[in-house]
Amino acid sequence: MIQRIQTVFLLLAAGALAGQFAFPYLQTPAENPARALPAMADGALNPLDNPGLLGLTILGMALALAAIFRFKNRTTQARLALAGVVSGIFLLALAVFTTKTTLDQTPMGGSAQFAFGLALPLLALALNWLAARAIRKDEALVRSMDRLR
Repeated sequence: MIQRIQTVFLLLAAGALAGQFAFPYLQTPAENPARALPAMADGALNPLDNPGLLGLTILGMALALAAIFRFKNRTTQARLALAGVVSGIFLLALAVFTTKTTLDQTPMGGSAQFAFGLALPLLALALNWLAARAIRKDEALVRSMDRLR
């Protein structure tokens, strides 16, 4: 059962969440006044700059990985995938809020560009939802086969 499509979706969701550490939400060049902000001191805004983002990212990765290994109990696996969807919604909302707040606090003459990392929470959310959907379909198929016996 570990080779099912929901496992691929959950693994990709965990990878998208882990990718947030490699790809920032915002970037700024070296000589930019926006680097005066504490969150942009290293030139990038990523989950390491906000404890809430860090916690939700790690929680989402843990839920996706735990759901992969609960393949023998599909109801628990579906609940973990749905919990990943909920944490993904909170992560996406907090990432957008943090990004907007950082952009609003940017000093005069400073600028920051959106980066690829801002799309990764949305990708992880979609992949968790697809995994939960595939798990429900799998469970419905198993139940229908049990009725035929």
